[in-house]
Amino acid sequence: MTTTPSTTTSPPPAQSLTDLEDAFRGAAGRFASGVTVVALSGPSGLYGLTATSFVSLSLRPLLVSVSVNTGSALLDEVRAAGSFSVNVLGQDQQAVSKYFATRGRGFSQDAFPGIPSRTEVTGAPVLDGSLAWFDATVEAILPAGDHETLVGTVKAAGRRDGEPLVYWSGGYRRLDPTDPGSPDDRIAPLSAALSEQLSASGLSPADLIDAQLALEPVAAELAAFRHDPETLAALRETMRRAHAATGDPEAFTAEAVAFHTALGRASGNPAIRAALDTLVHARHRHYAAGTDKAATAHTNTAHQVIYDAIARGDAEAARVAMTDHLAVVRTGLRQARPTTGD
Repeated sequence: MTTTPSTTTSPPPAQSLTDLEDAFRGAAGRFASGVTVVALSGPSGLYGLTATSFVSLSLRPLLVSVSVNTGSALLDEVRAAGSFSVNVLGQDQQAVSKYFATRGRGFSQDAFPGIPSRTEVTGAPVLDGSLAWFDATVEAILPAGDHETLVGTVKAAGRRDGEPLVYWSGGYRRLDPTDPGSPDDRIAPLSAALSEQLSASGLSPADLIDAQLALEPVAAELAAFRHDPETLAALRETMRRAHAATGDPEAFTAEAVAFHTALGRASGNPAIRAALDTLVHARHRHYAAGTDKAATAHTNTAHQVIYDAIARGDAEAARVAMTDHLAVVRTGLRQARPTTGD
């Protein structure tokens, strides 16, 4: 009788903490969720924030929960107020979601700008037009890593007919399977076609850099305001791949260009994203041949500075860092064609 030698397979190497965090964000982004706004009336005024971590926790008693970042101004206010509302947004309320997701908007005194609200039982503002709402008193506030979980006892609730606002993979979606998708999805093929045409038509280096200077400082500023974890992870991934491609000019240029493309997505503005997408081919054509050691080092450093400003939510620093980076790129393009690795 013969036996087959047994074989053992070594387990894959453990992910680094940064890689695991990126993988976690990417995996979590594949979970489709509804979009809510948590709102309150506290000592400093009216305040609200966009959240996708809402759960209808219990029927007996009536409990809901939602997780809030530990750095949010909402936490001290909700402790003082003792109540909050959770407003489930409808498909037609993307603008409401974006307003309450904007960093640095501060407190409102009498009303949210352009967003009508009312009170029901607890005194917390309930947003008019919400697909559903829950008016709750604070039952508990539980620590949960870099978030705290609000648990509320529901005192009143209501709903209207309509379709929900759904968030998935960094963008708003619809339940209808025949829907063509978000504006970003619909314009992507057009942007790709126009990118090829611009490159083929001979877009000059001066025209290219002028377009970048008009668009990318604003994109960096908006990305810092938006501060979206998934698009931040995408920016980090392009930088990681660029560092790994050092010494391979073609591969490095592709990843450096991908950083700027990811920046368009991070801005949250479909028009800016589409415009930056149209520059992909021209950017690669002008910069690839000039990728050298000095240009690679500048690009890696500059992208890190830009990313750091975006990650800490410093819109002014992000805008300035991008402008400074493109000024160096402009100088390189003037000296020779092409002379930068970006």
